[in-house]
Amino acid sequence: MTYQPLSWGIAGGDEMDQTQSDTKELHLSGGEPPLTADLAAIMPAAPALMDRLVSEFAPTAATLSTQQAYWAGLNGWMTDRLSGPIMEGKVTADEVGEQAWAIYATSCWGGMELREHWGMPPALKNLGMTPPKPPFPEVQQGIVLLLTQRLAALRSGGQACLELLPSILREASTSGPIHGVGYNAGVQVVKTEDPPIGQRRPHRQPKPAVVRINGRDFLRVDYDRPTPQYLKVWRSAFERAVTAHPDAYEKLLAGEEGETDLREIWKSAVAFGNTTWGGDSQDVWTDAYWEETIRWSSILTFGMEAAGLAAFVALINQDSEAATLAVLCNALYLGATPGWLVGLLNVDEKLPEITQA
Repeated sequence: MTYQPLSWGIAGGDEMDQTQSDTKELHLSGGEPPLTADLAAIMPAAPALMDRLVSEFAPTAATLSTQQAYWAGLNGWMTDRLSGPIMEGKVTADEVGEQAWAIYATSCWGGMELREHWGMPPALKNLGMTPPKPPFPEVQQGIVLLLTQRLAALRSGGQACLELLPSILREASTSGPIHGVGYNAGVQVVKTEDPPIGQRRPHRQPKPAVVRINGRDFLRVDYDRPTPQYLKVWRSAFERAVTAHPDAYEKLLAGEEGETDLREIWKSAVAFGNTTWGGDSQDVWTDAYWEETIRWSSILTFGMEAAGLAAFVALINQDSEAATLAVLCNALYLGATPGWLVGLLNVDEKLPEITQA
């Protein structure tokens, strides 16, 4: 079922504003994403949390240019909504599992929404992959392995998080904050910029620098959107740490002998979007859906960037508190990309229904 705004007249407002006092309570039913026992043990379903977040999102949902982007919007909004308290030190390891499930679930629904309206993206064929099949045990087990690792470090303390962060930074997939930010922001450049930096299609409106990112400027992303306070705080902390300790920063980038330089991971991630969401991969989307994906994919990157910046602050300053926050926020996102894949391929499942509680 495609969500349609309920008729209590909420409208307008910034997508980050959760202060609407007249928000009605909503209830979500059906559409539960695949969840093995092993994954449920560390990332349990949290329907009450989902209902609260869906209710908070309602004022923003009313501003969407198309309700065909409802689940993509909820997913992007939710990553930012949950990342802020994490990066402000207000979330514990015992809470992040349920929050990660909420991101995983809405990612699944975003993928289902995309497929239902626009068909299976050519991106999957472009990657040359053999698609996994329901109930996607191998995809879920991949989340289990990574989340178990993060939770073990979090429960052991800040020092364990400091020891884990170097390997997290060098994960050359969307589970790592360097690759994750570079790829996700890079995809927006692919969709919106002309060659040689992007592959904007002729029928799409030019959107110069709506997201600015390149392979030269490491971990530098500019968004044509208001920047949340928590991201500003960690950008500032990153600049202070790098300026005060340039040698430590360079050593961290270069890595140990035999390790891949983080700048190379960044560069390849930025370029990778050209192989997945370039060319005709979005030609069938309406302009409204195309615009909303740029909006929410940019917002989704906020928390990923904050986690990456905090990881550098932690390692350069040997700051165990920053390390804990970086690992927590990274854990929040571990089901995001796998969830979108599951949603795209889970052709027999239906989207949830939303009703007023």
